[in-house]
Order: sequence, then structure tokens, then C-alpha cells
Amino acid sequence: MGATAFPYVFRILGGDDLVHTFMGATDFGPWCVLLLAILLIFLMGFFFDVLEILLIAVPLFGPMIVPLDFGAHIAQPDVIYWFAVLVAITLQTSFLTPPMGLSLFYIKGVAPKSVTMRQIYVGIVPFVALQMLCVALVLAWPQIVVYLPHRLFDL
Repeated sequence: MGATAFPYVFRILGGDDLVHTFMGATDFGPWCVLLLAILLIFLMGFFFDVLEILLIAVPLFGPMIVPLDFGAHIAQPDVIYWFAVLVAITLQTSFLTPPMGLSLFYIKGVAPKSVTMRQIYVGIVPFVALQMLCVALVLAWPQIVVYLPHRLFDL
């Protein structure tokens, strides 16, 4: 219930308008806006559940990112799919990042009693690094995302 209520309160209080006004007032280029969105989604994963992030971040950042022109890096019609996959990969880290990392609590539940939460937190660092590497790869080569749909559907 809280995950559903938070984004509505955020919108009612004008949070999304504030963010759009701030972004419009800056001279950020398309890459800076995209990286800022991905970074904020990553940071939100520390504190919010995936559902909350989806209900806040996607409606907030999606309309800002989709019309941006990334030049020859990715075709304009493919930006929405590229952004969606970037968000999905980044959201996967929210299952692994403390303090809200639900997977960490699942691991603690099935691990032997001798395994501490600190050990689990230290153990997830390589996996979070791999997730961020995947984000970097998809950022650098959007063809990773759009290759198969283009081949299957002749987009």
C-alpha cells in the first residue's frame, strides 16, 4: 500500500513538476540527462522497493528521455526500448543493495546461521559491480538491446 501511495503523494505535491522544471532550467545534454536518470534510479534502489521506483522513476524520466536525440549512437525510435532495458538492468540491483535488498533477506533466510548479514553485504559487491558493468555495456552498445527485435520484426 505504501509503495502505491508514495508516488501519488509525490505527484500531488508537485515533485514531478519540480524535477521537470529543474531539468529544463539546466543545459544538460541528452547523455547527462540519461546518466542522471540511471544514477538516480540506482540510488533509489538503496531505499525504495522496485514497485515504488517503477511508479516514480519511469513516469518521471521516461517523457524526458524518449524525445532526446543521441545522434548516430541509437535511432530515435529505439530510445524508448533502450531506456526501458537500462532501467530494468539498473532495477535488478535494487534486489541486491542494502538496506532494502530483498534478495539479501532471502539469502539470510536460507543461509546457515553462522553467515552474518555483514558477510552477505560484502558478498554481493561483485554482483552489483557486474550489474553496473551490464548497464555500461548497454549504454555503450545499444545494439545489444535492439539487435534481436530488429532481426525478428524488421524494425
